[in-house]
Amino acid sequence: MADNVYNELISEGFERVERDDRLLDVFPKEVREKGIQLWDRWNADTVEIVRVYTQGKKKNTKHTLNRTSVETLLRRYKKSEL
Repeated sequence: MADNVYNELISEGFERVERDDRLLDVFPKEVREKGIQLWDRWNADTVEIVRVYTQGKKKNTKHTLNRTSVETLLRRYKKSEL
């Protein structure tokens, strides 16, 4: 089941957010230790983030954020929530 989700995300151009990615500094609650994987796709004006639950039967969620806002959070080392 999980492989199907991962293959679909890859085919849509998403990449898995790795443990050392600064995006996890912005969204600190979205970590593997809590059974969550983040996948992202950066577009010209938006950043699409998919939260994939790796434990339990929670529904995966997709968020579309303004790219400028995410870049500002990264530059200023600010934290946020999805």
